[in-house]
Amino acid sequence: MSKLLKLGVLKYFKPSSVFIENLGRTSSTATRVCSCGSYVQNIKRRQKEQQTYRQKTQLYSSTTTDSLNNSELSVNKYEEISEETLQSLSDKFDLLAETKDCEPEYDITYADGVLTVKISDKWGTYVINKQSPNKQIWLSSPISGPKRYDFTNGTWIYSHDGGSLHQLLTEEISQALSDNIDFSDCEYSNRKKVV
Repeated sequence: MSKLLKLGVLKYFKPSSVFIENLGRTSSTATRVCSCGSYVQNIKRRQKEQQTYRQKTQLYSSTTTDSLNNSELSVNKYEEISEETLQSLSDKFDLLAETKDCEPEYDITYADGVLTVKISDKWGTYVINKQSPNKQIWLSSPISGPKRYDFTNGTWIYSHDGGSLHQLLTEEISQALSDNIDFSDCEYSNRKKVV
């Protein structure tokens, strides 16, 4: 905090006591406890922009991502889809920290294609990462173990049970946080629209 005082950052605003208390933690944690609410608005705005971009590109593309499968994905398309998927999941987990009652040790890290989410000491840590050589997303769950997801019909599917990455996260994170958590609003969840 003394570095911030030297830089003159703190003289322009009076941070909440929660913010000051958490300055020693990681930057993502300190950002999450900001009382201004702009962080949550930025996440929602970015999710909406990604969804709009995806819808526009599908309109002008002869082959939509909903009809692509792993074997048909180019390396560049795989990188684009997997990055959007992981960024969207990272944003969702960040939003949960803002809106749900999480344990103090709850922490999210996303870098170099690896998303790490520590729910709590009791529950454990999720690791979700790109696996570029196989064009897959791999998940390591403290509850259900390791799974390898292929991009099938516009979403990430585990071939052994037919379940999607987003369905598994919805079930397990809802159980972990004792609340209804829905990952169907994340990129490439392939949620079905009810008419």
